[in-house]
Amino acid sequence: MRVLRVSHSGVITAWRERERVLRTLGVDVSLATSRHWNEGGKGVHFSADADDFAVPVRTFGRHPNAFVFDPLPLWRLLGTNWDVLDIHEEPCSLATAELLVLRWLRGRRIPFLLYSAQNIPKRYPWPFRWIERWALHRAAGVYVCNVAAGEILRSKGLKGEMREIPLGVDTSRFSPSEHPPPDGTLRIGYVGRLETHKGVASLIEAVSALEGATLEIIGAGPEAEGLQSLTRTLGLTDTVTFRGFAEQRDLPELYRSFDVVVVPSLALPGWLEQFCRVAVEAMATGIPVVASDTGALPEVVGDGGLLFAPGNVDALRDVLRRLRDEPGLWQKLRQAALDQAPPFAWSAVADAHNRLYEDVVTR
Repeated sequence: MRVLRVSHSGVITAWRERERVLRTLGVDVSLATSRHWNEGGKGVHFSADADDFAVPVRTFGRHPNAFVFDPLPLWRLLGTNWDVLDIHEEPCSLATAELLVLRWLRGRRIPFLLYSAQNIPKRYPWPFRWIERWALHRAAGVYVCNVAAGEILRSKGLKGEMREIPLGVDTSRFSPSEHPPPDGTLRIGYVGRLETHKGVASLIEAVSALEGATLEIIGAGPEAEGLQSLTRTLGLTDTVTFRGFAEQRDLPELYRSFDVVVVPSLALPGWLEQFCRVAVEAMATGIPVVASDTGALPEVVGDGGLLFAPGNVDALRDVLRRLRDEPGLWQKLRQAALDQAPPFAWSAVADAHNRLYEDVVTR
């Protein structure tokens, strides 16, 4: 089977593991991805790293729904006979429209798949609304990373296959080590973008009245200066440490240095947490997660952590205090986190994609 996948996020070397595993399963997959993209608050340049199946392509625009690829490399790639075109972009995006126009101009009647993470039923302006409707009515199938996204696409007219396939994690790298339970001090970690909707301010405020706790903030973004100012105002400069952006290769050891990873995302009218790879990476390393009860976080975290009402500082503080003080709770959640991780392994994700490809081609 020959599959052409297109995904701007493939610029991250670690996130091309799906394609590597698919190739071991006998799928002749090629990947067109962005040459450069801002990911996690830092510009990332494509590095092949022996992935000769990956083709870096220039992109124009920075918003995930409002960018296009350089059409010439895609035109060349579409000249090959493919069994499936896998467009790992939102159905409403300009990149999706570009690929479907090129497919039509090439005269290729390749069945195509789409991807979605959007878990809010948005009504997009023209031309995005038209692109989404046109693509959904003609797609052979769609895969989503949360339940709500699938329900929304069905309501918007999706007629093809629909599968829920999570984003993956390398469980050979994100793996547990010996880790004793908290003993008097709770080492709290945050990993992610420093933006308002991520709710980091509420985490800092929760720590301000939590004795016997330290907080390390890993990440970059437009809210970094404001969060550092808040830390100084609350007198927490000895308690809260800002580590800045961390490379993928450094993340497993960082997770293992924490007792708990907090995902304090807020629920906003135009945004809900769509998946949260950070939660999965933490659980795979055996670190319990404390997350706000919003978006896809409850279904991703499952039994591997504790939830609190988004933006509720007192509730967050109480959950962290329980995790530190309640006998046996941390050990129970650590085991549950490890049990929660296997379905997110790249091997499971690639296998699900392979089954979807086979079903589409057969049908």
